[in-house]
Amino acid sequence: MQMPKEWHEAEVPEGGKLLRKESYEYQTDKGDFDIEVFENMKGEFYAIAVPRDDERLVIYGSNVTTSRALALSVVMEKIERE
Repeated sequence: MQMPKEWHEAEVPEGGKLLRKESYEYQTDKGDFDIEVFENMKGEFYAIAVPRDDERLVIYGSNVTTSRALALSVVMEKIERE
């Protein structure tokens, strides 16, 4: 059996999904936000962001994109619009 070279080449049991998650911190005058970007095995990305220190729980999310940078940009734009 040949060893996979990339994470998305891993053999996933039927019915399972494997996502890779990256964490970012976005700092702005509106506060600090934790952003997580998820990548699926097809190379698609989406991002979610939540405020770090806020009594309200607001979740900002992107659509599924083919670009990590686009997913990050979408959630940062949503934060700035509010």
